[in-house]
Parts: sequence; structure tokens; C-alpha cells
Amino acid sequence: MSAEADAGRRRVLTVFYDGECNLCLTAVDRLRRSRTRSELRFMPLQSVPAGSLVVTPGTLEREDGHLSQMLVKDESTGNMVGGADAVMLLLQDMPSLAWLGRLGALPGLRLLSAAAYRFVAKHRYRLFGRSDACKDGSCKTIDRDQDGSHGGST
Repeated sequence: MSAEADAGRRRVLTVFYDGECNLCLTAVDRLRRSRTRSELRFMPLQSVPAGSLVVTPGTLEREDGHLSQMLVKDESTGNMVGGADAVMLLLQDMPSLAWLGRLGALPGLRLLSAAAYRFVAKHRYRLFGRSDACKDGSCKTIDRDQDGSHGGST
């Protein structure tokens, strides 16, 4: 591929989220409707085959044997971030909220945002409720696009 064609391609980010979490479903819906710099794809964690999501140690926490953090994977590099770092990455990808993502990623505020994320993640069902989208064992995604991607616009 030529350098010109490569420069015209947008980064692809895959967002792995809890398909039973009302807060997570709302965030995904908002991301789908937002203008983003990258192409976003969405996948409920409950739909990921066991063992197929390879993460580096310390990237995420486990809760009752389940992943308890949103994950964002950069498909071009394979890099994956979780929790508050994933939220800050997504905020930075939204032109209207990039300032908030950069602010939350600053050293002192990064610790605070990570602590806040852990608290909310731990209590997400109690605070925001639980969807029955995955109740039969297979998630029904709320994708508006059949392929699960969101092109966003620049």
C-alpha cells in the first residue's frame, strides 16, 4: 500500500464492553452517535469466545471470573488498554471531548480517574442496573450497523 493511501486510512479501535451493564450500553450508544477520529467497532465481552482475548498481565481486573473493565484494542498495533485508560483514549478520540481525555490522562488525575473507574465498575449493576441483553447466554448487540462498526466522521 502506498504512503498516501495509508495516510488516508483511519485507525480502527475495537471497544470490548459489558453487554449486561446499562451504563456501558449507554456509553456505547453515545459513542456510536458521536463524531470520532477513528473507526470504532463494538463487541460485548460476553460474545468473545473464552481464551480468544489475549491481554497483558495487569491490563484488567477480574470480578467473579469475568472481565470487569471496558477494553479498547488498536487493531493496527494490537495495543490494548482497559478501564479508565480506555475511557480516556475514547474521549481523546472525540474532537469535542478530547480536552477531557487529555486532562484525565495527566499523572495526578489519572490515578483519581482510575480509582473512580474501579469504584463504578465494581458497583455498576447496583448503580445503573443490569440489562437482560445477555440473559440467554448470547448477547443481542445494539448495533445499528450490521457489521458492528461505526465509521464516525472527521
